[in-house]
Amino acid sequence: MEENNYQHEPAPKRKLRWGKLLIIVVALSALVASLFWGSVWVYRNLINPPTRVVVNMEPDQDGTSEAMVVDEELGERINILLLGIDDGDSEAAADEPKRTDAILLLSVDPEKEKVSVLSIPRDTKVVLPGHRDPDKINAAFAYGGAVMTKQTVQSLLQITVHYYAWANWRGFIEVVDLIGGVDLYVEKNMYYEDPYADLVIDIKHGYQHMDGETAGKYVRFRGDELGDIGRVQRQQKFLRAAAEQMFSFQNITKIGAIMDTIDKYIDTDLNTVTMLKAANSFKIFGDDKIKTCMLYGRFDDEAGVSYWATDRASVHKALDELEIPYKGKVKE
Repeated sequence: MEENNYQHEPAPKRKLRWGKLLIIVVALSALVASLFWGSVWVYRNLINPPTRVVVNMEPDQDGTSEAMVVDEELGERINILLLGIDDGDSEAAADEPKRTDAILLLSVDPEKEKVSVLSIPRDTKVVLPGHRDPDKINAAFAYGGAVMTKQTVQSLLQITVHYYAWANWRGFIEVVDLIGGVDLYVEKNMYYEDPYADLVIDIKHGYQHMDGETAGKYVRFRGDELGDIGRVQRQQKFLRAAAEQMFSFQNITKIGAIMDTIDKYIDTDLNTVTMLKAANSFKIFGDDKIKTCMLYGRFDDEAGVSYWATDRASVHKALDELEIPYKGKVKE
């Protein structure tokens, strides 16, 4: 038999079709976006259409009543009080009442997909519910928890606070780590040491990729001439950078882990669908729509205590800049 010299040609290698790959990626992206916005539509139109609720605002004698005023369409505006509890560098014992280290009003307009953030300095001078003498607003949490803080902010700003969420710094740190850290430009060298609280802050000037521990130190630093006001400004700056990172496409797959961390470290009266409704207004697939402002005021140490003093005109100025409606404001 003659030897068959015919040799099979090697099978051609399969070429990666980049066009098909691109179509698959786009399709997956569209699917994720469709699921998200579809959930938002179902919530808006079927689960919880806008309603009007009016309840009594007057606090009980101890100043800790759960009664709150909701005298506006929830579909138009959601005001959420965000509180960071001073347990990271506090000298107080573990069982002592804690004060708030960060106070932010997150005001969400789901229809217009806009978000406004008002930072309230923790040294803001107020009279707490059930008290006669002035105090710092961060003491409200120590006296009456989130409820009293909520009431105090309502009285100060003349607005309705619909929900609250408060967290300790460990939760903040874990969430920042979960989203892969935050890129931020540090405006100057920051150094602070407190041996009593076992705290050392040493952050260098320049661009930094901050993990949770570094970010926690950055937003708490106040060892400069502006003190608490400088810290509020840095918190706002970090918030904008973190929001951009939080709602990036790659972090969508981490929502489950982030929600687990929120459940572990954050106490809130928000339910999941309301969180979804609020999240709809953030910059997930669109342009940056977050406005930030600090409550206007001035330094006041006339009584021997360092306060941040504000007045009605200063409050209105801040709320007007953020387009947050308040009691007595004439609608245009």
